[in-house]
Amino acid sequence: MKEYKIFAEDSDYVLYQGTMQSVIDNDIKENSIDCIITDPPYELNFMNKGWDNSGVAFQKETWERCLKVLKAGGHILAFGGTRTYHRIACAIEDAGFEIRDCIQWIYGSGFPKSLDISKQIDKKGGNDYSKQFAKDLKEAREKRNLTIKYCDDKYCGGSTNWSWYEGRPNGVRVPDYATYLKIVEEFPELEKYKDLIKEAEREVIGTTITNKTVYQNIGGDNVAGEVDITVPETELAKKWEGWGSALKPAYEPIIVARKPFTGSLVDNIIEYGVGGLNVGECKVPYGKETDNRIGTDAVNTSKCGFWQKDKNNGKTQMYKNDGRFPANVILTYDDSDYEEVCGGFPESKGANSQNNYSNGSIYRGQSLQESKTKLEGYREWYNDEGSASRYFYCAKASKKDRDEGLDDFEEVKFSMMASNDNMDEEGNFTGMLEGRDTKYRNIHPTVKPTELMQYLVRLVTPPNGIVMDCFMGSGSTGKAVMFENRERNANYKFIGIEMTEEYLPICKARIDYAKNKFEYDLKKEEQKITSSGQNTLF
Repeated sequence: MKEYKIFAEDSDYVLYQGTMQSVIDNDIKENSIDCIITDPPYELNFMNKGWDNSGVAFQKETWERCLKVLKAGGHILAFGGTRTYHRIACAIEDAGFEIRDCIQWIYGSGFPKSLDISKQIDKKGGNDYSKQFAKDLKEAREKRNLTIKYCDDKYCGGSTNWSWYEGRPNGVRVPDYATYLKIVEEFPELEKYKDLIKEAEREVIGTTITNKTVYQNIGGDNVAGEVDITVPETELAKKWEGWGSALKPAYEPIIVARKPFTGSLVDNIIEYGVGGLNVGECKVPYGKETDNRIGTDAVNTSKCGFWQKDKNNGKTQMYKNDGRFPANVILTYDDSDYEEVCGGFPESKGANSQNNYSNGSIYRGQSLQESKTKLEGYREWYNDEGSASRYFYCAKASKKDRDEGLDDFEEVKFSMMASNDNMDEEGNFTGMLEGRDTKYRNIHPTVKPTELMQYLVRLVTPPNGIVMDCFMGSGSTGKAVMFENRERNANYKFIGIEMTEEYLPICKARIDYAKNKFEYDLKKEEQKITSSGQNTLF
């Protein structure tokens, strides 16, 4: 019996529902894939999702399957989390791949997941009693022969919080004071915790407005709201004021690996069509001559290129260069977080054109133009100035990217996609999540920007190549492939594998949107006109 099925397919893609192991073992031919671009589980148990706690990304057998179906010299690009990417990289290397590089994807929209330790101490009244409370609560329930479901329904509004109150392997939550007062009516032996559970009242000394664009991993809307500024109440909380549990994430590594081959790289490319990087199509474009964000000449494009003597007429003329060589750093930002991403880069000037030449000869004492006429290939590189971030490719983050093509899908509250890292012991959101009620149609928690994925597809995929994503998520790689086909006539084919059933309709809708964007937008415009009661002329 098959453990997988084809969820959807057409002339440009095939989407599988099932594990990558079952699909690759049974349905993907050896040496048939040109490249693999994937965002595997980081194995962090993110948001208590089972797919992020299986260990599959750490197993060399996972990547041996990828090695088997890739053509000789084919690349694999695998995202990783900062805490665990080294284990993914080791598994990829142990499977037989050559680790070629590691791209740093830097962004300003990472979501802080730090717990305010001082606040949580005050919530405990300055004491740690949670484990003993959980033990006593469980004993009291079992003494009365009550089920956890009964208690969930009666005291927790039908949620599963009661099991947290009794303690789970990864932690204990103490109920908020209002819930505790309901519980103690039926379990009077818990009265001794009354003064402890009553949260220490923190003095409010002001308010602040949070208004920060969040894209990476969370979504595409603004986090905005009024938050109280408080000061610690208990002595222990005062001692730990300013302490938290984590740093704000601002980058993810992308492991760059290649399947080994015999002979030279050129011979392999001639035979299999893969092995190189598309440097020409991935050069970092020059910016505008004046960049208003930094208020100076960012790039003078007229001075970026090289001088070359024409063999036919002997004249020396300038040929513009088409961009900077791509680096192993990629930036993602929008206008709201430009300073956060690029503010740390120093201001710099480009190379000194007076001494930059290609044939090893210097003509001192002569004018620049006289020297140029004698040099075979005088180079006048990057005679510009501005933030050093201009040397790196910038993939813009689109706020609507996440939900494009999902108009017919139901919106889901953000709170349903949150993780325990963002909750206090009572299950309430903390930090920037506090009071947030944003909704999304794309319910996958780790959506990658399409423009970033297009760049990666372009970097390692030859024309007419087959791109595979064995951990497809919500289909960002497939969406990028379809946009590349539309915008660059690349004629790529896409194979996507996803085991979680609820994400497959989202994948298909996003990929179909990118493939048929013009028709999709036209239909949407017609619907808008019809709903407004206007008459069309055609």
